[in-house]
Amino acid sequence: MLRRRQAEMAVEPPPSAPAKPAVASIEAARTRQAEARAPAPARREPPVLREEIRAPEPAAAAPAPVHARAQAHAHAPMTAPLAAPSLADPVPRRDQIEMMDELRSMRGLIEQRFGALAFMEKLQRHPRHAALTQKMLDAGFSPGLARKLAESIPAEGDVVPWAAGVLERNLPTGERERPLEDQGGVYAMVGSTGVGKTTSTAKLAAAFATRHGAANLGLITLDAYRVGAHEQLRTYGRILGVPVHTAHDRASLEDLLDLLAAKKMVLIDTAGMAQRDTRTRELLAMLSHRSINKLLVINAAAQGETNEDVAVAYGAAACRGVILSKIDEAVKLGPALDTMIRHKLKVLAVGNGQRVPEDWHRLSAATLVQRALKGAVPQVWRMDSADMNLIFAGAQSALRLPRRRTPERGRHHHA
Repeated sequence: MLRRRQAEMAVEPPPSAPAKPAVASIEAARTRQAEARAPAPARREPPVLREEIRAPEPAAAAPAPVHARAQAHAHAPMTAPLAAPSLADPVPRRDQIEMMDELRSMRGLIEQRFGALAFMEKLQRHPRHAALTQKMLDAGFSPGLARKLAESIPAEGDVVPWAAGVLERNLPTGERERPLEDQGGVYAMVGSTGVGKTTSTAKLAAAFATRHGAANLGLITLDAYRVGAHEQLRTYGRILGVPVHTAHDRASLEDLLDLLAAKKMVLIDTAGMAQRDTRTRELLAMLSHRSINKLLVINAAAQGETNEDVAVAYGAAACRGVILSKIDEAVKLGPALDTMIRHKLKVLAVGNGQRVPEDWHRLSAATLVQRALKGAVPQVWRMDSADMNLIFAGAQSALRLPRRRTPERGRHHHA
């Protein structure tokens, strides 16, 4: 249509010039007025074009509007159509993200529920699996370890002795090695507050002095934070006849190590700090001397989650071994042994009291496991078979349920 209109405009003559102001003569004005009233044949459209416009062919009329609309869209500015979607894009994109988070949460919740139901159905079909699982949970072992043992249970035989043998093989101890007091070296007791580091240092020092003499023993304390903390170790040192040195920084510690280099054994008592304290890294950096062997002291009476946090914060993998303290106060020994098995930590010695050095022992893996499985659990804390579904559902929810970005994440995670 545009091309045809351009052809019509090319055929038409140029329009007449507009009338000038009234300065010409009257005759000229009348002549122009007569010419304007007379019909102008040149302005009429050609018959062919008027025919095409008045009565177009049906076949040729269809593509004309399409072609015209295509050219109109091609010549139209592109800024207006593109600006509107760009302004509306963030809202649907945010909605899509929230919808995907909801779908992931629903998927995790469904998998968690079906997994718990499948496991509970398996326990109902196999009573031996259920009995072993309940025994492990009552002893304080984690649901993950109990689940692994239940999945690998043999077809025949008593399950409790079999589980005890598996735990013994996976619990490393220093029973077959020489005791620490006979090996010698430089050892630093590390651990959280109140786990018994100073008492363990005094027990090991007394055991060494009894066998090799106090002249071959050196004592260093780094506990300068608590009021009178170093006096406790100094009291043990006066009883043993060994002077106690105090180091305030790494330079003084290295000087004391050079001074006591001739000693067969040097014990370092560190300050008790919480595993989440920012000074814990500074303490570990201070004990990064190549000659220092770190011994992690873990409270057997603490919760399993706390022991797990302590093992991670103090770098249990880089320690020489573990001293398990306060086993006489622990009702359940399973949480501590579960941490040892998971991190593959070697139990070098145990402490079961405050007496020095009588309450310093070396126990085998069989003894520790048997004590953990035979522990008497109070009836109020004993788990019923109906409660196992809640325990395993909560454990699988923490492992499988994905995290959400919305404020409702805590509610879904708790559910």
